Amino acid sequence: MKTVKAKASFVHNSPHKLRLVLDAVRGLTPQEAIASLKLLPQRAAEPILDVFQQAVGNAKNNFQMSPADLIVTSAQILEGPRIAKKADVHAHGARFDRGVRRKRLAHIVIELAEKGDNRGAKS
Repeated sequence: MKTVKAKASFVHNSPHKLRLVLDAVRGLTPQEAIASLKLLPQRAAEPILDVFQQAVGNAKNNFQMSPADLIVTSAQILEGPRIAKKADVHAHGARFDRGVRRKRLAHIVIELAEKGDNRGAKS
């Protein structure tokens, strides 16, 4: 089974917020996911939309797959590194990491495959 993978690394959104948006389109075909991501108001929808469009474009241009015959086999949001920014000017105490603000990064990985291609599957 041919799989097409597209990913975006070091996305400047928190992984939790990206996962919430990805869960909203999980289970849809790539074309339906792209259509619904365009309508979502969340800022986190934009990088996920870009990766979906990249994956469909890779399948179409590099592997001559029809976009209508694609299904999502895997869609993941992985943790990226955390960037420690300067300390906040207000007192936060020991419970809140002494006021250090950490900027979270994420990696988005999406895999697509053809619907009717089950040559490798056992019956």
